[in-house]
Amino acid sequence: MANASTSQIKQARQLVKQLIYPERKFIHLAIVYGLAISLLTLAVPIAVQTLINTVVNIASVRAVITLAILLFITLSISGLLSSLRTYVMERYERHIYARLTADISIRTLMAEHSYFSGRRNVDVPNRYFDINIFQKNIPPLVIDGFALCLQLIVGFTLVSFYHPMFMAFCLLVVFCLYLIWSFWSRQAIDSALEISHKKYATAKWLGDIATAHSFFKSGSHIDYAREKTDQSTRLYIRAHERHFKYTFTQYIALLLLYAAASSGLLGLGGYLVVQGQLSIGQLVAAELILTAIFFGLSQASSYLKLYYELCGAADELGIVLDIPLNSDMSSEKTLEPQSGLLTFNQVQLSNETCMYELDFDIPESAKVFITTEQAWLKREFITLFHAYDTPGKGRVRLGEYDLTEYKKLQFNNPPVSVINRSPIIECTIQEFMKLSAPNASFADIQDAVMKVGIEDVIYNLKDSWDTKLSVLGAPLQPTQFVLLKVAAALLYQPKVILFTQNFDNLSHKERTNLLLMLNEQPFSVLYFTNHPEFEAFDFCLDLDKLRSPL
Repeated sequence: MANASTSQIKQARQLVKQLIYPERKFIHLAIVYGLAISLLTLAVPIAVQTLINTVVNIASVRAVITLAILLFITLSISGLLSSLRTYVMERYERHIYARLTADISIRTLMAEHSYFSGRRNVDVPNRYFDINIFQKNIPPLVIDGFALCLQLIVGFTLVSFYHPMFMAFCLLVVFCLYLIWSFWSRQAIDSALEISHKKYATAKWLGDIATAHSFFKSGSHIDYAREKTDQSTRLYIRAHERHFKYTFTQYIALLLLYAAASSGLLGLGGYLVVQGQLSIGQLVAAELILTAIFFGLSQASSYLKLYYELCGAADELGIVLDIPLNSDMSSEKTLEPQSGLLTFNQVQLSNETCMYELDFDIPESAKVFITTEQAWLKREFITLFHAYDTPGKGRVRLGEYDLTEYKKLQFNNPPVSVINRSPIIECTIQEFMKLSAPNASFADIQDAVMKVGIEDVIYNLKDSWDTKLSVLGAPLQPTQFVLLKVAAALLYQPKVILFTQNFDNLSHKERTNLLLMLNEQPFSVLYFTNHPEFEAFDFCLDLDKLRSPL
């Protein structure tokens, strides 16, 4: 992969802000708690300075006890606020998980049909796992990282009042921090994006192996799989090595800054004490404040790595957020078609070499064979119904609406059912039937499967109705799987059922019985077939005769 552009890196940073923005109330509250905790934490060095001055000047036991009690109360309040901050961030983790999971689910459901057609982009929802990075990385950044920033700001401000030389010293440390960030942060974010991309590329390849497991049987295929796996692994390791180079360099730079700043503080403070420009108490307080800050800065590379991971995760989740949605979808309309009349009005379907014009009506409840030798034409025709797609030219009406209007509606029962071997979700046979018709009784379900002739098949399965179906219907045979879909359609009674040529694989007896049963149903049946010999259907529509000149 080429290095990410400046715009990609900027976009990744913006996506981090965009993804956590809805949870800003949790983060703002944690920041408020962190501000209070940082201020209260300063009670320790201030108390030490006061104690030293008290012992040196008045040696009062009562003053020491009072100081200890006040310090205990202050630190107890700080501990309480720390507990509340931890609780707030726990609530944040639950909230962002629920919101992003729901968002991914909705966007996947509402995606344009073409986005996932042909099993393309099926790995995109796997970006769900990057939600975990937002769950786990934000709390330490907000709690520890922000606390370090507050401690730095407040501590540097307080110490700067001790002497102007301390102010210059603190500004020099801040400038060095800026240089460490600006020199390597862009490359670190760039390499973090690359790691994330390579990770999902490898995951997709491993998923492809599982999906096409039966393909890898010959020695050449296995060798190819091994080489492709090695290549994916190499690319990921190379990206990881590149990322480590930048983060490790930052880590070394921060350690050097820690060493230089700590020794510089001691030398500068000692010089000012010798010159009588600083008291012993002020020096000890400055050492306590700044040494803690410097040590925290030396460990800041861990917070930077968390931030770089967030950028990589945000970039991947952004892919899900960019899924093209069916913008017409609305849950407010629930109209159902009153008629099953299909009207094709000068519909043109074409490719590079030819064009077909469809201009005809299919009456309600008609039973029609459809034939064509053009595979692309059959695919385009089916897509009109499967996705309620818009033809290049012309209109298709089902009942009182254009077919594209049904794209805007949500139905308890879809008006058109395309019966093919398209994947389903993993569920039991009974669950699948219930999903098709939630109000159907078990007796209705049994009657439907009996009509299509697979009742004995189901009862012969080990778990019968509780048998778990794979996405492609296993353990049912392919023809049994599509017959189960027919049974489901019998339950919810669409206006139109469209069959593909999968049903040509049925035996002559099974096919005849199925067509006899379908002929008695009130819905229209459109059946793509190579064998339109059954006389009970109303007519046969030969699409090849509708060819028009380009």
